[in-house]
Amino acid sequence: MHLLLYNVVSMQSLFIGVDGGATKCIVRIEDETGRMLGREMSGPANIRLSVTQAWQSINLALEKILVPLSITPGDPSYHWHAGMGLAGCEVTTAYESFLNQPHYFETLVISSDAHTACLGAHSGRDGAIIIIGTGVVGFQVESGQTTKVGGWGFPHDDEGGGAWLGLEAVKETLQVLDGRQPPANLANLVYAQFENNLDDFVTWANQANSTAFAELAPLVIQQCQLGDPIARNIMKNAASAINKVGSALDASQSLPCSLIGGIAPFIESFLNENLRSRITPCERTPDAGAVLLVRDLLAKPNNNTQE
Repeated sequence: MHLLLYNVVSMQSLFIGVDGGATKCIVRIEDETGRMLGREMSGPANIRLSVTQAWQSINLALEKILVPLSITPGDPSYHWHAGMGLAGCEVTTAYESFLNQPHYFETLVISSDAHTACLGAHSGRDGAIIIIGTGVVGFQVESGQTTKVGGWGFPHDDEGGGAWLGLEAVKETLQVLDGRQPPANLANLVYAQFENNLDDFVTWANQANSTAFAELAPLVIQQCQLGDPIARNIMKNAASAINKVGSALDASQSLPCSLIGGIAPFIESFLNENLRSRITPCERTPDAGAVLLVRDLLAKPNNNTQE
């Protein structure tokens, strides 16, 4: 966890929570009593991919909330406290660059999107989560200790996530096109996205990032539900990868575990029984967990240090 903290006076405070991922970010603002003043979504906020894009997305969402409230961003009559869970925090140069950008927050606490999601899922209590969105990461909090599994980035990790599903669909499509696999509906649908133009398809595949590959994931999910054998096999392999994350997180398999992310509902039925038996619904959202992060920090004594 990384933070930037200035001297704080507890008066007219606004608490901002940010859940920033590879495809979108969600921002909420609460007042001192915990009343939510607004919640908005905007574009990507993965700082490993683009610090500039992340700040733009966050600021856009903040403006969407503040303008109807007739509050100017950074208004000095308020104290601005922000907790942010951002994808890409594990890259040192990325989070340092993000912190060095100009901003108006008196308190700025930055941690991984997995950490804030876990805080939200279990309302700050001990527990685990597995995020299955564009990427995949497991995170656990137990007796004040945190454990992270996976989430090292695409394509070298993030197995089982949306980007990985899209990449697997591309691999299968290429094998169908050159005769290594028999024709399949999934391959036909993927190829149709490029108007059946091989040059366009291959050019895109060699330039696409995780966000772009993840746009093909709904095709895999759709065809899996319709019984396409290639799509079902991809989903089963994705579930096997998620099972490994669950086992690595909690060897005793005693903590509750919440699944988060757009892919999670479609992969849950393929998971093994040990992991499924631990799954519990999320109590709060990841952006609410980001607010918990900064509120907990400010509640601690001697919180006027920087680290």
